Amino acid sequence: MVTKIWRSCFPEPSNSPNRVERHHFYLCQWQSNTQVGICYLMYRLIVAIMFLAVLACSLLDIGRSEPMLEHHYAKWWIYLTHWALIACAVQAWLAAIIVTKGLMIDRNEFEWNIHVARGSHLNAIYWVVYTIATVYSFIVTLVYWTFVYDPEIHRIDAVNLMVHVLNSVVMMIDLTIVGHPIRLNHAYWTTGIGVVYAVFSVIYYLAGGTDRRDEPSIYKMLDWQKPGKSIVVCALGVFFVFVVHFLCYCMYCLRVWLYTRICLPQSLALSDSESGRSSRRHGASESREKITSITRSLSAMEETQREHFLNPSTVVDLK
Repeated sequence: MVTKIWRSCFPEPSNSPNRVERHHFYLCQWQSNTQVGICYLMYRLIVAIMFLAVLACSLLDIGRSEPMLEHHYAKWWIYLTHWALIACAVQAWLAAIIVTKGLMIDRNEFEWNIHVARGSHLNAIYWVVYTIATVYSFIVTLVYWTFVYDPEIHRIDAVNLMVHVLNSVVMMIDLTIVGHPIRLNHAYWTTGIGVVYAVFSVIYYLAGGTDRRDEPSIYKMLDWQKPGKSIVVCALGVFFVFVVHFLCYCMYCLRVWLYTRICLPQSLALSDSESGRSSRRHGASESREKITSITRSLSAMEETQREHFLNPSTVVDLK
């Protein structure tokens, strides 16, 4: 059992985890048809506009009740919270563009755009940024409210809630409805960002950088005046990133499992009703075989999921 789960997390090259059908990026997991939905496109546009508004409010301090500090805007970019917020905004707009292109391809409009969409690396870039944004949204919310928030210093205002709560809520909704996967072996992207931020914090400290309150450390728990403690915090932080990434992968697996249990039996029953008796027997047998394969490994679940989406014309390579 453990071996099957491990192989499903790290498939063989013939079923590379770096290859996903292009249509998975512009279809909702739960839709019953194979066309790009207008409602899903509207959702993507609303999320993109919302994250852009949150980014603007955070950057310009619109809705913050705390007093303005010196070098307030110049030091906005040093916080991991804002790195995650930028990732959320970028992935939201990339998703909106990808779904819009999918709708054009679906309706055979703008034929020149079909070639551009098939030859573009936009999906791969979105996949990376989406994974980073999802994982770090949850990390920012958990770490901030557990270790960083101090009621004597921080105030619960609109900006605070938008960048430390709303981002996680939206990415959780996204994780439950998008059609593309979360790959466990893509954790090198998320843990890599953690390592990059740790190195950045060291360089920033050595260069004499301070936070918005002119404290020598960006976060109290990451104070390089105490290098031993900070190294331990960084090591535990990178491990925590992997744990959160693994939990996101588990939620993705749960989503696919629910899809195969709820949506596929209905689609198979509908195809049986439209076929003859012989085809119904064949369809029922095929249905039992598919459901049996689903219970064997996560790879089989993904294969069943792919069969009931559009026939793939291209795949996305993430190297």
